[in-house]
Amino acid sequence: MTDLIRAYATPDKYAVDLPIEKIVCDENIDDDYAQKLTEVDASKFTPIIVIKHPKRELYAVLDGHHRFKAARLRGLKTIKAVVVDDYVGLGFELTRQGVFQPTAEFTRYVRIPLKSLILYMQGFLFDTEKNDE
Repeated sequence: MTDLIRAYATPDKYAVDLPIEKIVCDENIDDDYAQKLTEVDASKFTPIIVIKHPKRELYAVLDGHHRFKAARLRGLKTIKAVVVDDYVGLGFELTRQGVFQPTAEFTRYVRIPLKSLILYMQGFLFDTEKNDE
């Protein structure tokens, strides 16, 4: 387990394989986007971030709802995840209820286009640097 800052900063360092059947996830996501992710090699996914239930061997997805759903749709048995500390259970319960999850519409119309724009700009800037040499 680690803290939230380390989980986001260096997820690969703290990732472990967790059984998918031990993970709960808010289902308020963009199903089309999750379906598209099933076409991506799961080993390329950034580990999801989960909060462990304080008393049971159960985890709630904090970040990576679409990656988790795609892994489940593909029939995978485990997924790479970073487990963050939650000593009192409040974070687990809020996460399980989807308090931290944006709406499917927000993901579809803001997050996905923004990711596309960022990738485009990175390509544009990289190509510009090549041409300047």
